[in-house]
Amino acid sequence: MKKIIFVFALFIACLCAKAQSIIPQVNENVELMSILSRMAGFPEYSMDMAGRYIKDMDSYFKDNTEHPAVLYMKELRNNYGISYDAVMSMAVHLKNQDGILSLIEENSPKLDDRWTDVDKDKFLSYLNNFYKDTKFNEFFKTHNDIYEKGIKSFQENVTSSFDADWYSNFYGSEPQENYTIIIGFCNGGGNYGVERQLKGQKKDVYAIVGYFVNEEDIPMYNNRFLPTLIHEFNHSFINHYLDESKYPDHVKQLEEAANVLYLNSQVSMSQQAYGSWQTMINESLVRAAVICYMLDNEFKTEEIRNVFLEQIQRNFRWMPELVTLLRKYEKKQSKYGNFENFYPNVIDFFNEYAQKENERFDVLK
Repeated sequence: MKKIIFVFALFIACLCAKAQSIIPQVNENVELMSILSRMAGFPEYSMDMAGRYIKDMDSYFKDNTEHPAVLYMKELRNNYGISYDAVMSMAVHLKNQDGILSLIEENSPKLDDRWTDVDKDKFLSYLNNFYKDTKFNEFFKTHNDIYEKGIKSFQENVTSSFDADWYSNFYGSEPQENYTIIIGFCNGGGNYGVERQLKGQKKDVYAIVGYFVNEEDIPMYNNRFLPTLIHEFNHSFINHYLDESKYPDHVKQLEEAANVLYLNSQVSMSQQAYGSWQTMINESLVRAAVICYMLDNEFKTEEIRNVFLEQIQRNFRWMPELVTLLRKYEKKQSKYGNFENFYPNVIDFFNEYAQKENERFDVLK
């Protein structure tokens, strides 16, 4: 149910073309939903890690703890499990037109399933009243200095070291999804991956990244965030190859073998919130591509070794061989042109690996 990614979870911001600027954002709807959840007592939105912002927030909204919207949020948590990333999913599905909040129109529904049975008209009525009654926009505008400080820190300490050119060079194509990073200034150490798809557009995937400061109220972003940033952008180049509506043959050719590997890894994959063989395959390729990125950008040997060991510990046991396969692709990229043309080799790899694994298990019986 929860797709929450804690502490170091990151995406990147709208890299729809090669070398486009990576600029994190602040989003009023994200602040609105997280602050409302904090007032309703949601523990995951009650981490006091944002210094002055938290103090200002609690002071500004202290007279609205019994507001109908706050009470209704408590009901939604108790009755429908609205919490964690479900809160942020609603945030990115809201639009604000002249101070009136409503739901966006989508090609296909991406709003978190926990909202399915909620009376959303009732919720929006309460939310609009809260927005108006608290003069929320005034609170939001008066904290622009904090938002700018957080964005600047993220850019200086994380995205400044990011090699956006590598992706187009490696894959020979542009990303198939729009990725945006939003700093959630009320989210503390909790970060969430959510998505939406506006009509006639690419799917938008968001990382709502937590915000935390030290005793001097200085944001604590640093380059430890970079590996996950590298990881997440790879998804935009890889995930669509297992979209059955676009590549039905890929799914057909991989399904049997990948299901075998998934069933042999189901416990560990489920613990990482990877609930299908498609997710497992995509994650495998992304993690192998991260190692290729690190090798190409001359990361320290120890850092690369640690990433390798982490993937094996997470039961991506085929990682050494898969990285070797992708390195072969890099060397012969002029032959293939792009990763799409190489993907049949990926299918063959997993089919062969599953067969060998079955043979090993048969010997042990």
